[in-house]
Amino acid sequence: MKVIIGVLLAAVLVLTSCSFTSITGGTVASDACSDLQGAAKDNCYFEELKCSKIENTQFRDSCVAELAKTKNDFAVCDLIVTSRTRGFCQEQIALQNDDIAICKDIMDEYWQDNCYYHLAVKAEDYKLCANILEVSRNIGCVKKIAIDTNNVELCEERLGPEDRAECIYKIATETLDAELCNKFDNQVNVDSCRYKIAKLSGDEELCQGIKIDEIKRTCEDHFAQK
Repeated sequence: MKVIIGVLLAAVLVLTSCSFTSITGGTVASDACSDLQGAAKDNCYFEELKCSKIENTQFRDSCVAELAKTKNDFAVCDLIVTSRTRGFCQEQIALQNDDIAICKDIMDEYWQDNCYYHLAVKAEDYKLCANILEVSRNIGCVKKIAIDTNNVELCEERLGPEDRAECIYKIATETLDAELCNKFDNQVNVDSCRYKIAKLSGDEELCQGIKIDEIKRTCEDHFAQK
């Protein structure tokens, strides 16, 4: 009888030991990152998107942002501590889903503006730029769409003098449309625009339409050297 009891006790101890090891320790509970130290350990957990195990707060927030993108889950961004990183995370989900409605739920103003900017430009809809609060970013949004769509009327109607001139110049030189140069307010800009298009297009005859002598000679010299 004593022998039987001894065998049973030994079996219980072995089973208990195995169960304890499998739950709490040994090679079963450890992972590939646990033996590393400092930044190397955090980097390892970042690569595996085990964000909760990262000690550095900012790095953990970046990990959560990447996790949210992977899961395509806006709610995951709420786990981020830093407001700026949280805004970035939310903006990334909006862009990933091409969903401008998400932009309004971004509390960080910079990333909210960024969200509206990128989706407005992607949609080539200048009216969406009106949602952007920061003035220069708002103007830049309209100008970008005007240039991308070769919409000279948009340059003229929606932009101030300096931005308007840059917008028209870019469209004129991209489309090689010398007639657009006549839309500038002063002759220097008109002739500089014609000279630029003459060089880009290889059309020497455009030099003859330049009125300022110095710019005209520069244009003619350009072709004379060829």
